[in-house]
Amino acid sequence: MSVHDRICAKLNKLQNYYSELKSLSSISLDEYLGNSIYRRAVERTLQLIVESATDINNMLLKMLGQKGAVDYYNSFINLAEQDIIPMDFALKIAPSTGLRNILVHEYEEIDDKVVYNSINPCLQYYLEYMDLINRYLKCNW
Repeated sequence: MSVHDRICAKLNKLQNYYSELKSLSSISLDEYLGNSIYRRAVERTLQLIVESATDINNMLLKMLGQKGAVDYYNSFINLAEQDIIPMDFALKIAPSTGLRNILVHEYEEIDDKVVYNSINPCLQYYLEYMDLINRYLKCNW
């Protein structure tokens, strides 16, 4: 499988995670806070979305002969430096990597309201991200 096809396959997985998160976005805050299964599903799906995107970023960078990014945040910045995504968008989406780090490493106690309130911005940013990457790669979905 070519690098292009591997990246497109990863983008397809990202699209699936996005759809899963979208299906959870209709849950009310009270339902979310009162149901640990909803909370863990959202947390894990957010993590998978960010990790899939940063994997795609690093695969694209390597495909272009660049070094992989030093961290998840900079993978978006480096992609913008290669003119794959606009820099203003990279600066908007890159902070989502901080939430991923909190969820994975529990750097601080997880604030369930912060996680809940990140659902819609995540959906907005990653929909645009998938569109930008697909336009660049021209994946056949």
